[in-house]
Amino acid sequence: MSLEDFPIPEIGDDDLLLEVIMCGVDGSELAMYRGAFEYVNDRVPVIFGDEIIGRVAQIGTAAAARRGLAVGDRVVVEARWPCAEGCHTCNRGQYYLCERRGLKNGYGTLSAKEAPHLWGGYSTHTFVPPEAVVYPVPHDLSDRTALIACSPFANGIRWAEATDVAAGGHIAVIGPGPQGLSCALAAIATGRRATLIGLEADSERLKLAEGFGATTFVTTRDSDPDAIVQTAADIVAQHGPVDAVIEVSGSPAGKALAMHVVRALGTVVSSASPNPSTQPFDWRLLMWKEITLKGRISHPNTVETAFEKARELRDRGVDVGDWITHVFPLDDVAGAIRTAAYQTEERPIKVALDPSA
Repeated sequence: MSLEDFPIPEIGDDDLLLEVIMCGVDGSELAMYRGAFEYVNDRVPVIFGDEIIGRVAQIGTAAAARRGLAVGDRVVVEARWPCAEGCHTCNRGQYYLCERRGLKNGYGTLSAKEAPHLWGGYSTHTFVPPEAVVYPVPHDLSDRTALIACSPFANGIRWAEATDVAAGGHIAVIGPGPQGLSCALAAIATGRRATLIGLEADSERLKLAEGFGATTFVTTRDSDPDAIVQTAADIVAQHGPVDAVIEVSGSPAGKALAMHVVRALGTVVSSASPNPSTQPFDWRLLMWKEITLKGRISHPNTVETAFEKARELRDRGVDVGDWITHVFPLDDVAGAIRTAAYQTEERPIKVALDPSA
């Protein structure tokens, strides 16, 4: 990581420029920092950061009229945006999979060599083109609450909904990072029961989940097949049959546990990106239990719902903004990533960057 200067671009009539207030550090960036995504390696220099809340610094006349925004307004932007052609996926509402732009083109992944260069939130400013999806932040939400709501919690709402579990049903969430916490909270906020499964090192996050009503279970990293089967049996014995699982750890053991712990005719939602060369999969379980397996990525069309739910939860004493436990300045991005990756003695819940710090 290094600090580089880019010129503030000239803003066209339908563009806007954000002054970044805060940007979240998420799991995909930890993987990118390790060089896990070849397409990102090929695009360096890349400005990371796709969980962005900012203040409108400049805006074109047409953009102001179309978006109903003015200089000084707080907004969040989505990492990907739909194409103008109306392709198959965009027409079905999943613009993160746009057939024209693709999943790999957006904030945090575009090369900074591509004008106007400011394509990520690890920066003082971010450029917003006409196609980008922008939401004004409600006046009564804090910066931190809006940042968690606009991405991790928006994910959790969509992924919990994908389980198709009715009110009163039981959802297990494997992986207690911000995404897993969000899934468990979203399940509980919509009347389902949630059990969050993590490791001993996740004790603070598991304690937080218990505070908002989730049950928790501590497992080990043991990927032995017999150990995974026994862990699944222990979870069911302690917390009851599992109607659906949301797997967000991305680990081979987590994926295997999901298939074993879910009950027959249940659903597994996979929302993590492990290395495919190390990922086992037992197709027999899929057939023998008639499991419905779903993949979900990101949160198209869910941000406004997340703002509304975050407000309701805050008024009931659960403020997702409190999950941001560590904030770093731009000149210590590497420290932020190490901390988020548990490479220090600290155990953060959510790490963010503040360019003004």
